[in-house]
Amino acid sequence: MPDDSELERAQDELANAYRLFNATADPRLIDEAILRIRSAEMRLDYLTHPTAAPMQGQRSLPWLDPDDPT
Repeated sequence: MPDDSELERAQDELANAYRLFNATADPRLIDEAILRIRSAEMRLDYLTHPTAAPMQGQRSLPWLDPDDPT
């Protein structure tokens, strides 16, 4: 599970993206805000939901396997 500061940073990113979205009328900035919102939402989802175990006979990706020392 991620530490609290990492979750806090992801929540701050999401809040900032919504502030940008709500504070602008420029279509290009709105598009940028939407991209930031989706990115922050995906980051929060990743941080708050553990990864699924690999299928039997399959190794998980090294960066997702907490038991892999490499």
